[in-house]
Amino acid sequence: MNFQGDAILHGEFDIADIVNWVAGLPEQIWDEDTSRQEIFEAHTDTQTVKLLFDPDYRHINPTSHPLLQECSALIEPLQEHILATYSKSLRQKKTIRKNGPGYFIRIVLTRLAANSAITPHVDDGDSLKRCHRIHVPIVSNDRCFFLVGESKIQMQSGEMWEINNRLTHAVENGGNQSRVHLIMDFVQPGEVVHDHDGPLIA
Repeated sequence: MNFQGDAILHGEFDIADIVNWVAGLPEQIWDEDTSRQEIFEAHTDTQTVKLLFDPDYRHINPTSHPLLQECSALIEPLQEHILATYSKSLRQKKTIRKNGPGYFIRIVLTRLAANSAITPHVDDGDSLKRCHRIHVPIVSNDRCFFLVGESKIQMQSGEMWEINNRLTHAVENGGNQSRVHLIMDFVQPGEVVHDHDGPLIA
């Protein structure tokens, strides 16, 4: 979603239990689905574990994958924080009363290999333009940087960042350790989005 600025830090969390759960995932889980990497050239060096995801990038009625139930209690505090963040203002409360509460349309884990990159790109497509894209670093290192717009950010494990995915963004992982992020796409129905291509309704 487009907004004023490059990225917003929404908080910091103790994610030790999530880190341990991710560390315990069998390696074959990361290799099961390569569709995202095959479709998006920028993500060639990544692997994805889909928790809530549909290949058609729909905007309603997402498909829950088996691992989501396994980790739901772990990520619930993060989801509750996002829901609270987007229901604070009078405008947000009015939108919720009129259109209903917000929901998560996609939740994935992405792993970027050591000494590799996600090349510069802009997220496109109807749903990606109309959702809040939230990143929570699970595993990172001091040579990993997220570039978005004019900003170069060293996102720390446990921080929660919303990125302006309608600006050019990329990732550089110069460390010798893979980087893992939890990405959650949040939709608030009825929200007005001031996109580069013109006004949209989430």
